Amino acid sequence: MKHCTNCGYELAPDTQYCPNCGQAVRDNAEQGASKSEGSTSENARQHITTAPSTIQKAEPASRIPTADVNTARPATRNNTIIVVIIALALILGGFFFIKKQMVVSRDQLASNLTKAVQNQDGKLFLKQFSKDDQELKFSNIGAKSIVKDMHNHSRDSISEVGRIIVDGQRVAGTHAKYHFNVESKQVLGMFTSYYLTTRRTPIRVLDYTGSGGPVTIKLEDADNQQISKKQLSSGFFPGKYNLKVRSGDTQDDYWIWPNGDGETIDLTLTSDD
Repeated sequence: MKHCTNCGYELAPDTQYCPNCGQAVRDNAEQGASKSEGSTSENARQHITTAPSTIQKAEPASRIPTADVNTARPATRNNTIIVVIIALALILGGFFFIKKQMVVSRDQLASNLTKAVQNQDGKLFLKQFSKDDQELKFSNIGAKSIVKDMHNHSRDSISEVGRIIVDGQRVAGTHAKYHFNVESKQVLGMFTSYYLTTRRTPIRVLDYTGSGGPVTIKLEDADNQQISKKQLSSGFFPGKYNLKVRSGDTQDDYWIWPNGDGETIDLTLTSDD
C-alpha cells in the first residue's frame, strides 16, 4: 500500500494522481531516490555552512623568518659612520702628534733657549739649531760653553735670553758676541717651524815657536782628542774650546772662542823664550 507524499491519503497501486489533493503520485523507488537526493543536498548545505567556521579557526601556517632589508641598511650606515669617525680620529691624532714633535713656533723656540740657559743644558740649546749645526764635530762642547757663559755673565734677565735671541739681538755681557740667525721651514706643507743657524769658524794655525817640528792640537774638553787639520779648516760651532798644543818639543795651553760670524780665527803659537 502506498500513500500520497503530499497529504498521506491512501492510494490504489495504479493511481497516478492523489484523488484527495491532486499531487502526482511516484512509486517507492523514485520516492527513495528523491529522499536520498534531498538528504545529500542537506548535507552539502550543512558542509558549506560550516566550512567558513573551520577556515576561520584554522591556525596560520608558520613562516621562516627572513632578513628585513630596511633593517639591514641602517646597520650598514651606522658601521660606515663608525669607521669614518675612527679614521678621522686617527688622522687628527697623527696631525697633532706631528705638530707637537716636529713643529717649533717662535715662542716655543724662545722658551726652549731660555730653559737651556737657565739649566745650563747644552744639549737642549744645541737641539734648537739646524741638523747641520748639530752634527758638526765638537758642537756639543761649544753649546755647553755658551749656556754657561750666558748664565754666568748675561746682563740681561735670564728669563728674557730666549726672546732676545729669537728677536735677532745679542745677549749683553757675554764674553763673545754670538751670531745666531732664526730660520724657518715648512712641515708637511701646513706648518711653519723655526730653528737657529750659525756660521762655522775656521781655525788657522800660525806657528812662531821656531821649533820646526810638527804641530799637534788636542781638545782638552773632549778628553784630549786630537784635532786634524781638516777639522780645523772646516770650522767650529760657536763657544769656547780649550786646546793643548804641541809644536816640536814645546807644549802649551790655548783657547779659541768662535762667535758664529764665520770669520777665520788665527791660532798663534809662540815660544816662552
